[in-house]
Amino acid sequence: MKRLFLSMTFFLSLVCSVIFAQQPAKKLREGTHNFTLQWISWDKPGKVQIKKQKDGTYTVKGEQRGEDGDFVTIDGTLTVVTFAEMTFTGKIQTRYANINKGEVCDKTGTYHFLAKGARKYWRLQEMDNCEGNNVVDYVDIYF
Repeated sequence: MKRLFLSMTFFLSLVCSVIFAQQPAKKLREGTHNFTLQWISWDKPGKVQIKKQKDGTYTVKGEQRGEDGDFVTIDGTLTVVTFAEMTFTGKIQTRYANINKGEVCDKTGTYHFLAKGARKYWRLQEMDNCEGNNVVDYVDIYF
């Protein structure tokens, strides 16, 4: 009986591993994606264009515009680590009238976007706004 139980357990684990191994991996979709900075609006997203390059990376470029000259822009390259994690190299600029004295916050370099849990977007992990004082920018690219 014990041998039968162990055999069945082994067989079921083998079947499950084959089934899960055959599931297609999620891929970054080329095309237009929603793009937001929480200070501007989650209800009126901007847009970014994502295009795959020959080397397997993706270009990303776009913006969200709000009132009073508020905006977030992104221009650079995404490297997919996993579907939930991407590395971004390029420039992200944010501007919101009531933060950082209304000045542009410029982030140029390499940054990280993650999709956590059931979220339907990747969020910039280096969230600190140039103002400091625990002010954070939620810059999101939606699936």
